[in-house]
Amino acid sequence: MIPLFRVVKAGVYASIQDRGRFGYRRFGMPVAGPMDQQAFQLGQKIMGNEENGNALELFLGGLTVEVLTDHRIIITGADLGAVIEGGEVAPLWKTFMIRQGQLISFTKPLNGAIAYLIPEGGLAVPIVLGSSSSYPRGLIGESIKKDVVLYANRLPQQRLNRGIRLDKIPDYAQDITVELFKSPHLDLFKQASIERFLQATYTYRGGDRMGYFFNGPALEFINSGDIVSEATQFGTVQVPSNGQPIILMADAQTTGGYATIGTVVKADLPKVAQLKNGGQIQFSYRQ
Repeated sequence: MIPLFRVVKAGVYASIQDRGRFGYRRFGMPVAGPMDQQAFQLGQKIMGNEENGNALELFLGGLTVEVLTDHRIIITGADLGAVIEGGEVAPLWKTFMIRQGQLISFTKPLNGAIAYLIPEGGLAVPIVLGSSSSYPRGLIGESIKKDVVLYANRLPQQRLNRGIRLDKIPDYAQDITVELFKSPHLDLFKQASIERFLQATYTYRGGDRMGYFFNGPALEFINSGDIVSEATQFGTVQVPSNGQPIILMADAQTTGGYATIGTVVKADLPKVAQLKNGGQIQFSYRQ
């Protein structure tokens, strides 16, 4: 293992994620993995890492790391104002070399909410149940806190830097429309309430890797929204007793007892993941 980064400032929240932990949901273990699979997978491909390589996933910035070894990295996903010591703006969506002694700081969210710092060859961390993804609620993975040292799997290879065309870089809008697959629980809701839900705009009011919370016109139940617990997944839209929708995210619990109004189609999950507080969302059903 090669020492790569020392955490100088932990920031809002960061964790190490690979594609996820598959095959264990029947035992109550969430998949975890990247919140924005598109940005994560593109970054791994541009870097030339293995398909199940990992990355440091950052929420909203605030992180500062000291570079301990010359290496090659790529930063994808949100623009969190990454700068290299001295004020040089770090490039996004293309590989570049970092040098021992430099500080890399993610100052503030400029476009989107979640970024990926991906080293060539990935980070050297333990594999638990077939994955290096952190899942703090299950006490899996190391916390990204001050003075923690992160290690690279190997030294960089000699290769040209690569990136993607500017017109292919995602723009993380804060006013989005997402499609839902219909839920089998629609008959638990008042029809007029469902119609309002589809016409209204909901505002993101905060959340974490487990779920995002939204405010808007409350969905109304005919009697009760309580159900026998059933399987949930990344993208399930639960509706608790207050009628305000919750979109379950990458660390979603494996079962839940709230009625659901739908499930976000996979292609729209990155748009949801990249919302910041105050971002707005409208829903429609896939026909």
